[in-house]
Amino acid sequence: MQIFLHCLFCGDFLNNTKQKYISSAVLLLLSSVLVKAISAVYKIPLTAYIGAIGRGYFNIAYNLHMPIHALIMGAFPIALSHLVSKYNEKGDAAKIYSLKKASRILFFTVGVLGLAFMIVFAKPYAEWICSSPKSIYTIYAFAPTILFSAMAACGRSLSEGYMNMVPTSVSQVIEAVFKLVFGLLFARYSMSFLYEMYLNSGAVFGIVCETEEIALSVIYPFTSAAAIGGVTVGSFFSMIYVSVYTSVKYSSHIPNRRYSTPGSFREIVSFSAPIIVSTIIQSISMFLDNSSVQYCLAQCSLDGLKSAYSQCLQITSTPDEDVVTYIYGLFSSAQDFKNLLPGLTMALGVAAVPALSAAFEAHKRERLSSLSNSIFKYTSVIAFGGGFYLSLTAPFILEILYGSSNADIVAGSSRLIYYFGFTMIFYCLASVSVYAVQAIGFAKKSIPSFIISAAVRIGINYLLVSDYRYNLYGTVISGAVGYLVITVSNLYIFKKYADIKYKYSDLLFKPLLCSAAAFFGANAVAGSVFGNYGTVLNFVILSITFIILFTFMCIMSKLITFSEIKFMQISKKLA
Repeated sequence: MQIFLHCLFCGDFLNNTKQKYISSAVLLLLSSVLVKAISAVYKIPLTAYIGAIGRGYFNIAYNLHMPIHALIMGAFPIALSHLVSKYNEKGDAAKIYSLKKASRILFFTVGVLGLAFMIVFAKPYAEWICSSPKSIYTIYAFAPTILFSAMAACGRSLSEGYMNMVPTSVSQVIEAVFKLVFGLLFARYSMSFLYEMYLNSGAVFGIVCETEEIALSVIYPFTSAAAIGGVTVGSFFSMIYVSVYTSVKYSSHIPNRRYSTPGSFREIVSFSAPIIVSTIIQSISMFLDNSSVQYCLAQCSLDGLKSAYSQCLQITSTPDEDVVTYIYGLFSSAQDFKNLLPGLTMALGVAAVPALSAAFEAHKRERLSSLSNSIFKYTSVIAFGGGFYLSLTAPFILEILYGSSNADIVAGSSRLIYYFGFTMIFYCLASVSVYAVQAIGFAKKSIPSFIISAAVRIGINYLLVSDYRYNLYGTVISGAVGYLVITVSNLYIFKKYADIKYKYSDLLFKPLLCSAAAFFGANAVAGSVFGNYGTVLNFVILSITFIILFTFMCIMSKLITFSEIKFMQISKKLA
């Protein structure tokens, strides 16, 4: 927390590239952990207000939003960050000034286009693809975040080009806090208002509701839209902070040497072009992947689904017309946990872009090799260690978070999260390796892997998810296989064009060995210790045992050395 307080409007970084990367990555990791914690706090009462059905509407809006968001956050920011890093290395302040002017026009334009896209396609997407017409309100409430996120991304990527991750980190926290406060307020008061309307008149907005279940079915789309409005408010204030920060931090006099703004505009777009293509393909594949899950669930035998989730459906008394949306809501709840670790390791990828770009442009292969192996090793340690820990503790975490408010989510999602935990390495390494390839300017080489991965994931979804006997569990296999394709392909591309050698023992074997040993060791200890201590105490015992064993194994195997712990000292210098 001291780092955040110190860095809110200041961002001095060390001179050494690797030290800069480590301190930047640590800052992003800390902010990511804080954001994930806030999100967890947010989603517990939110789910109590809108239920799993409402979470289904929530996730449908995110599915339409993500391809556009990925294009804005995954293509143009990388290009701007790379170019700023490149010209900063050359000491060309005039070119950076021109890039800053051009980027503002570009990011505003794509933000407006993204906003228009969401509004135009909300109705056909909700009705034809998702078979959920009532989700349209949530999509409309979410649409403005596209514009706000685009404008914030402009300032973030400018700062990232200088290896300054302060605005990225702080703006993420601001967005999460405002989402928490306003999302819950909007959800609570909209639920109270609409439920009181039902109690007083027996109808909601003129729709007669014969039972409470029918009334809630009508209310949930509106409360979900109100809740997601909190996300929109958060993105707005995040944009305000980044705009003020960059205006103060990077305000400069107009240089005597001038570059044309259209020329810099074209340079950003030119560098972005292959990233845009790969991002579009990747985003479309993710969109089709998520949409195919809901579509395939709709193709399942309704009786089969009701039988598979009978315990959950009995708890919630879900009407038949909402069964598919409800089960997709359970999938959404599981996704919250599945996305935790990739969200954290993404910080390593974001911080890696300017560091890898600078080392690659300077033709310093030894520094590039050392830096990239460190990035991939840290990614694997987080992915394997965190993934096995998630599998180990999933039932306890769900029971603590949802046991008293949404017992159906505990029953319906814990096993799914357990299986997802063992596949985290594929998601985490895929993301970071893609960032690495993009950082050295070979984004177009990633395109075939995205296409193959999409085909594999969608094909397996149609094969398994549409069979009620496998249903959501088919997504575990489709995701693992699909992201394995992306991981292997991009690690190969980076190795080939960056001309480096991987330390496979640190990249794969040692993290897997340490995580597996800690997993089975913690299970063995817990089996002999667990008693009638309650969920929380048992969770604490299991967690402490795993962490001690995992840390011990990492040190004994020399996966993490004492000299590497110095990166904490580097971070403290920022405080």
